[in-house]
Formats: sequence, C-alpha cells, structure tokens
Amino acid sequence: MAQIALRRIVEGLKSPWSLAFSGFGVTYGLYYIIDTTQAGVKYDPDFDLKGKTFIVTGANSGIGQATALELAKRNAHVIMACRDRQKCIAARRDIVLSTKNKHVYCRTCDLSDFDSIKGFVERLTQGKNAVERIDGVINNAAIMEPKRKVTSNGIETMLATNHMGTFLLNGLLLDKLFAQEHPSRLVFLNTNVINRKCDLDLDDLNAENRVKFNGYDVYKQSKLAQAMFAKELSERIKGSNVTVLLADPGRTSSNLSQQLDSQTFFLSRWLLKPVGFLMGQRKPEKAVKPVLFAVADPEAATLNGVFIDRDRNPQPLGEIVEDKTLRGKLWSTSLVWTKFNEYSAALNNTINDSSVELQNDNLKEKGSSFWGKLWFW
Repeated sequence: MAQIALRRIVEGLKSPWSLAFSGFGVTYGLYYIIDTTQAGVKYDPDFDLKGKTFIVTGANSGIGQATALELAKRNAHVIMACRDRQKCIAARRDIVLSTKNKHVYCRTCDLSDFDSIKGFVERLTQGKNAVERIDGVINNAAIMEPKRKVTSNGIETMLATNHMGTFLLNGLLLDKLFAQEHPSRLVFLNTNVINRKCDLDLDDLNAENRVKFNGYDVYKQSKLAQAMFAKELSERIKGSNVTVLLADPGRTSSNLSQQLDSQTFFLSRWLLKPVGFLMGQRKPEKAVKPVLFAVADPEAATLNGVFIDRDRNPQPLGEIVEDKTLRGKLWSTSLVWTKFNEYSAALNNTINDSSVELQNDNLKEKGSSFWGKLWFW
C-alpha cells in the first residue's frame, strides 16, 4: 500500500504544474525563513503621539516615507521636508488616506541648497505658518551620485546634502528647540559602514583631487562626516532639553543607490537583487523600527550621543568619530562652508528684540549648561 502511494506521488511530480507549485512552495518557504530571521527583533510600539510634531527630511520615499507613515499612524503632526514638492504631495496623499491623519504637511527643503534650508526654517519658526512645537527631527535625506557634481556653492553634492545641509538645518532649528519647555530629539540615520575602511580627508573634503571618483566611497565619507557632527553636537548640548541619537536601519531596499553603475547596468542589477535579499536587505517598513524608537520611544528619552543598530542596541561609532580634535576641525570647516553665521543672523534679524530677550531669559532660567558657550561661533 505504501509503495503504491509513493509511486503515485512520484508520478504526480512529473506533471509540470506539480513541479511549478512545488518550486513556488520551496521558494516561498525560503523567503519566509530569511525574512523572519533577518527582520530583527520584533518591535511594534503602541505609544500615542497626539499633539507632538516631527520633521522628517526626504520623506517622499523609502525610510523617510515609512517614518512619516509610522508617526502619522500614532496621531503625530508630521512635516515632510522634501526637495521635490510634487513627489511629496503624492506621498502625503497616500499617508493621509492610509492613516486618516490630516495633520501631515509638505514643506519644500532642498538640503543641497542653503537658501532653501533658511527659507524652510523661517517658515517653520516665524509668521502665520510657524509651528508651536517641534518634538523631533529625523535627518533621513541622503543622496548617492556616480559622478562628481557640485552645488551652486561649489560643494560636492553628496557632502552638501548628507552633511553640510544637515549641519545647517539642525543648527538653525536649535534656537527654537532650546526655547521650548519640553524635550526634543535630533535623530540622524547613518550606517555602520563608516566603521569599515572609511576615512575622512579634511584636505580633500570636497573630493576635488581624487585620482578616480568613487561615488560609494564619497557617500560613505559624507555619512562619516554627518556622524562626527552628530557626536560633537551631542557633546556640546549636554544638559539641555535636546538630545541627539544616531540610528542604523541596516540593509534596506531603497532607491538610494539607483544611479550607481552597479544599478544602471541590467546584469549587475539583476544579480544584486538576490544577493541583497540573502544578506538580509529589508523593506523600509521594517527598517524604520530603530528610527521610530530613537525619535519617539520613552525608553530612549535619556539617551544622548548613542548609535543604535537595527535591533535598537548601542553599537560603536568608531575611532574617527570619537576623535574630538578631528570633530572640532570638521565643525569649524562646516561653519565656514555653510555660512552658518550669516544665515543665523539673517533669521535673527526677522525676530523682534523683545522676543529674543524673552527667549534668552527663559534659557538662563532653565540653567542649561549650553548657554553661554556660543557653540556655533
């Protein structure tokens, strides 16, 4: 009887349909195993963010859009800071329809354009469209370019967007954050590749003197610069109501590297997809979890200057990021290249003197250790 049953099974497998369904079953089973094992520790917090406001840069796609969606699900007010307004509007529509949360707003902010950053901060902090509070800033926007390009300010575009623009944006927002009675968090999306064969040449920060321009290497260096800024900022604002965290979402399926040669050539692109899958490349919906933890979870409220991995555990920042002298040199360079003092003065000139005096008095009353350091000058 057993032999007859076995023979029927073998005969059934000879059918093309049976082979197809069997192959599908095996493939789906492998996908499920890899997806569950690579997804990281399960995390689905249920905290309510009603009444809180968060800024997400690069929020029209990838992890930025997933972050905006998760915040909107939890009733937060979300400001989507994007360089492409039309893409932002389309992404906002999807988020609002999905969450039924109408408190999601599009604001133009191109991090490679310093005038755009100044205009964004001005609209956010002054006039009829100013927001009452900012509870967190998610610095997600980043670009990766195959060839060297420069902005109107003469800065290599990846360095300008991934570091310099981020430096200027967070710096200009700090007066607003310091004046608030409640805490606020600055979260920087970064990657642990900055700890592996990555260095920062301050003498060629603008990638002008390379024998060969390697887009991926320059991208890593720009993220290393961003991590150095975040670490230095966390040290300088200790004791204030603002904290700084770095979050590594891990390998993520996104359009960040779509312009690199490996992605534009069809054969390499086809080969990279299964390799990325097997190495645990996750969808943005899962990669967003450590970011959500860093910016909104009560358990992260006391963390400052910490770099968390995709499972929300602290991980090393590396020797270069921990080098205070090197961080100071980069800080000074960033001040000059972004023309921070000029943009800061231009913003302050639009505020009446009485409000400035009141703001300063409030900061002094808090006893914050940062006051009087003149840390950006």
